[in-house]
Amino acid sequence: MPRWLAHLLVVVGWLLTPVVAWGASFFGLWLGAVVAIRFHSPAAMLGVAGALGLVCGFGTLWSWVLLMRRLPHLLSHLMAPRASEEQAALPAAD
Repeated sequence: MPRWLAHLLVVVGWLLTPVVAWGASFFGLWLGAVVAIRFHSPAAMLGVAGALGLVCGFGTLWSWVLLMRRLPHLLSHLMAPRASEEQAALPAAD
């Protein structure tokens, strides 16, 4: 993988962080609304839906940030070596 592509993937990944957190919190809120239908109190319904949205949003955000912090290390194994490193990797000619 070219180095520029690896750097672009890291930048795009960090720019997607708010979108991922928003999507996860929206999914958690939807899941909370499905679960909260069983309650009779509107306050309990809102509490359950909000709590699940909060847990899903922050849990996914925490996982995403951990992944993005490790991404440069993971991509470094796939990156092509720099031109100066290629010459050093070649065996010396006798």
